[in-house]
Amino acid sequence: MFSIETTYTQARENLANLLNDIENDNTIAVVKRRGHKDIALLCADELSSILETIYLLRSPVNAQRLLEALEDSKKWDSQTPPSPNSLDELCEELKIER
Repeated sequence: MFSIETTYTQARENLANLLNDIENDNTIAVVKRRGHKDIALLCADELSSILETIYLLRSPVNAQRLLEALEDSKKWDSQTPPSPNSLDELCEELKIER
């Protein structure tokens, strides 16, 4: 993902096009304002995804589980993942109480 940098004046003059670019390219626009903090514009669903990821990674235990699952998924790219024979086995494997 890349970002677009623009000034407040340029953003204001081309707002519809800027918003379309953000939506179509799934990118972030950074609006620079003299004497103020820069402001980022991004699609709401992208922001929601980022916030959910932050929430899930907040717990060190959960973060470790997610990273382990990611590593496991990389191993399965070229093969079919093993499937448990029952819901009880799946819960046991994922350390989830039923």
